[in-house]
Amino acid sequence: MMIQSTLNQQRLNKGSYTVLRALKEIGKLSSAQDIHLWFRLNETADAPALTTIYRALDSLLKMNLLQAVDIGDGERRYEIVEPGEHHHHLICTDCLESIHLEKCFLEAFASSVEQRHGFVVRSHVLEIFGICRKCSSKKPKAPSV
Repeated sequence: MMIQSTLNQQRLNKGSYTVLRALKEIGKLSSAQDIHLWFRLNETADAPALTTIYRALDSLLKMNLLQAVDIGDGERRYEIVEPGEHHHHLICTDCLESIHLEKCFLEAFASSVEQRHGFVVRSHVLEIFGICRKCSSKKPKAPSV
């Protein structure tokens, strides 16, 4: 795994290492508040303060070990990525769960934009908002006429 080789090359402080380990354990998009709560529930003796978590997240983002995702509720969520990798998501507007898309569908489009407009694309973001299968199955169906 490339993350391990990147970790070996970059020195992480204790807070960053601890937050990275927590994100790996949690295994899904998580806010700083989610991470803090996870520590309080699972590792009360070594739980970092919320400010330490925010600083660690900032540091890990700068090292390209995390990706930040805005799911539209005003609080960023974070996930571990391989250096140079990024993910896109389907986000349920009812329960705020996210579904990770395995493939980036924008790379061909970005390449087309570069060729057509001479515009160098450095990054892109795609989050699709809607209702997940679980939430849509809970909603009553409209009567058919």
